[in-house]
Amino acid sequence: MRKFAELASDAFDVHAEAVALQGERHTNLRLDVAGSPRYLLKVYAAGTASAELVMQEALLAHLGDSTAVPTTRLAASADVELDGQRRRAHLLHWVPGTVWAHAGAPGPARLRALGAAVAALDERLAGFEHPELDRDYRWNPLHAAALEHAVVLLAGPEREFAAGVFARLPEFAPRLAALPGQAIHNDANEHNILVGADGEIAGIVDLGDVVRAPRVCGLAVALAYAQLGAPDPVAAACSVLAGYHGNSPLSAAELDLLPDLVDLRLAMSLCNAADQHAADPGNAYLETSQPAIRELLGRLAEVPRELLTARFRDACGYRPVAAGREIVTWLRGADCAPAPMLRTDPASARVHAIDWSAEGPAELHIGNGAAAVDTAIARQRAAGAATLSIGRYREDRVVYRSAAFASAQGERRSVHMGIDVFAAAGAEVFSPFAGTVAAAEFRGADYDYGGVLLLEYRTGSGTPFWLLVGHLDRESVTGIRAGQGIGRGERIGRVGAAGENGGWPPHIHVQLFTTLLGRSTDLPGAVRPSEVDVWESICPDPNLVLRARAVTEAAATRDAEQIAARRAANLAPTLSLSYAEPLHIVEGEGAELVDVHGRRYLDLVNNVCHVGHCHPRVVEALSAQAGRLNTNTRYLHANLTEYARALAATFPDPLNVVLLTNSGSEANDLALRLARTATGRRHTLVLDWAYHGNLSSLIEISPYKFNRSGGTGPGEHVRVCAIPDPYRGEFGADGPRYAADVARHCAELSARHTPAAAFVHESIPGCAGQVELAEGYLAAAYAHAREAGALCIADEVQCGFGRVGEHMWAFERHGVVPDIVTLGKPIGNGHPIGAVVTTPEVARRFRTGMEYFNTYGGNPVSCAAGQAVLEVLAEERLMANAQVVGGHLVQRLSALAEHDGGIGQVRGRGLFLGMELVEDTASKRPDKERANRVVEAAKADGVLLSTDGPHDNVLKIKPPLVLSLAQAHHAADVLERALSRCAPRSR
Repeated sequence: MRKFAELASDAFDVHAEAVALQGERHTNLRLDVAGSPRYLLKVYAAGTASAELVMQEALLAHLGDSTAVPTTRLAASADVELDGQRRRAHLLHWVPGTVWAHAGAPGPARLRALGAAVAALDERLAGFEHPELDRDYRWNPLHAAALEHAVVLLAGPEREFAAGVFARLPEFAPRLAALPGQAIHNDANEHNILVGADGEIAGIVDLGDVVRAPRVCGLAVALAYAQLGAPDPVAAACSVLAGYHGNSPLSAAELDLLPDLVDLRLAMSLCNAADQHAADPGNAYLETSQPAIRELLGRLAEVPRELLTARFRDACGYRPVAAGREIVTWLRGADCAPAPMLRTDPASARVHAIDWSAEGPAELHIGNGAAAVDTAIARQRAAGAATLSIGRYREDRVVYRSAAFASAQGERRSVHMGIDVFAAAGAEVFSPFAGTVAAAEFRGADYDYGGVLLLEYRTGSGTPFWLLVGHLDRESVTGIRAGQGIGRGERIGRVGAAGENGGWPPHIHVQLFTTLLGRSTDLPGAVRPSEVDVWESICPDPNLVLRARAVTEAAATRDAEQIAARRAANLAPTLSLSYAEPLHIVEGEGAELVDVHGRRYLDLVNNVCHVGHCHPRVVEALSAQAGRLNTNTRYLHANLTEYARALAATFPDPLNVVLLTNSGSEANDLALRLARTATGRRHTLVLDWAYHGNLSSLIEISPYKFNRSGGTGPGEHVRVCAIPDPYRGEFGADGPRYAADVARHCAELSARHTPAAAFVHESIPGCAGQVELAEGYLAAAYAHAREAGALCIADEVQCGFGRVGEHMWAFERHGVVPDIVTLGKPIGNGHPIGAVVTTPEVARRFRTGMEYFNTYGGNPVSCAAGQAVLEVLAEERLMANAQVVGGHLVQRLSALAEHDGGIGQVRGRGLFLGMELVEDTASKRPDKERANRVVEAAKADGVLLSTDGPHDNVLKIKPPLVLSLAQAHHAADVLERALSRCAPRSR
């Protein structure tokens, strides 16, 4: 290594120790300066084409200091002489991290992060152009056919696999060539991916294999190598794929090619290694991934290509089987008229569903024997006065006992993807449609199908689908041949007895298939729980054919990881989750939330559930009214008028006209319409850092949104006024001085002949950090606005309805009466209801001839919920509770601030509180990092908090109003421990 250390010194003036690294063609060395890795020295092989070198340097310049995903950066380059030959050397900045192969077994999160990193690098590479991208190169997937000659150098399963891939290449190559090409990294293998100490992707290195090809080819490389050594290779590939798709969405055409492209990369690796090893037997690097690839091929051999495609599509949110939508639509349509499959037609029978899940009765355990279980089913059926027993679709069962239901991944195939229909042995079975026999077989092993028929049918447009009917007697499949026609309602066999149906109580297993996965009567009737989402598309609910008038399917059960994956696949990526490890919440009660494991969390965040999670009074009102009527407001209904009257009674005069909506956002949008219509103007004054809702009209007046990431600034008719923040504001607690900004904006707009329509404010700005408005501000601001002819709108969505304790509405503390007040979902305890309350005069001006009609704003169910919340609020004296409990909480938190120099301020009213964390009280520099740590620590201790404010450094506390004194003290104790554990970090 000494000569390379000397080379680095002579060529680059870098004095370092050289450490050899592996490389396929070129010489790679790590240069350690003062004992720490500093550079990568890459000395290109003699004879490397100058065009390739020029492209490499152009590529490094193009990527520059990309922060999207770190990669090698060029520090310097030089022509050097080594072993008597002129060669090109690159001095590259070292990218710290552990190579993927040595970073430990990756979980789904790291795999998804890998996919996201590959997508980010692809996005950076997409803009790079150079003729050498199209060079003749052995690792270019578009030139893969040139490697077919090396198949003969392989042996056994590897040769068979590679030969099969190259045989398929002419079929998928034209589809691949039709996709747009770009520069791709093309070598995201287990030695080119770096993982940081935090488990995140620290970098993707080695740009030597960059070529022009469709981006999906580069993704296929990452998928191929991510599967090496994985306990469940396909699941690992799906996680990488989901991460890529979440950052750079893939088309259906790209996804359909992926299984072949993954195989192509594996075949290219085998052939390249064999070909190069023949030429250079001593190069150990060529064997780096080969043992793991051989092991992977053995594990993937049993996975049908159609199933791979389905799982890949599912990982990206597509329907796993593309044809499934048309098949299910036809089966639901008027043109589909299946004949009964048994004499006792499920469509007219009184159905009893058996329970073979872990929670099912002991008398149904299959270990009791088929006869005993059959007797127990009959007894249950008679007890329920039913005429037919069925076994549910999608039920996670404990009856699949044989080794045939085990899997290499350790997860048993336990979820039933058909419907069992129980009938006496020998009962006739009929075909629901006209079609043909696809296959017939007798499978007599324990827990197998016994006599089984696979029947092929067609939709009205000719799309094929299949019905597997199992547990028939042996005679039913004797003499039956594939291709044999069958008529609608024609007898196809008889129910088998336990001795010839696999050892089950007599019944038929009915299972729909939208694809056969290249298989026949060995299609699985039960699948792994982790794959149910995919199999629901492969095997839709057979009740589409049976037509039983009962619940024939078990509820889907998914763990937190599956739910998170489904969110990523089918929900917009802008929908965030709280906490580093998201909670799987399944219940709520009072001021507590309960997770899937039964752990209770004290909820200090969810102000929407105003009178407590699942308050029985509200639940009963909702349920009772939903069971009677829910319709729009074009009919007379007492719920609407009673609720509007009761709600208006909580406001000071002259606020007594109510308009109901479905949310606070709708209410604020309607308030803007009222103000603009009443004044004939457009301009709106808002407070800085305000948030008023997620409609486009409200994003325009919400600085919290339009001035942050992704925002585009205020709307053209919006003026932003200084927030009267006593803690951080320019004028401290002097409210009238802040209000001068309102007067200034009003004067400027009037001078331009575009006077303001409205001044809109939150009575305690929440997203701004639970800011109590400076004393005297609202009175002065209202006076300035009204003098200019503007209306005053109080947004009480978060802080109103008794939350502040001493008043029903937060604006009342300031001695003002708005022209319009807006309310949101807390008034329905989380039910989708909102309201605008205004004066008769503003309401009169809103009558322009254009009707205001909100289809479900003010529906009877919403009004019943709202009325129940009002009654609970009064009867349980929750406004007083907010004042008392909130007061005690403020005392406890303020006491903490006396001993913690990182607590800048404790503020708020009632149960709408904030604690601002700062680096020190003198500088008031926001301490977002500590705030986040405190939130996580409190969550670990069973208390849920969140952050808000312009710098996300304010702990917000806005629990359900049923929070008790004991719970408040517990919350303060937890917060004290969290603050202690998460002391400010020295800077």
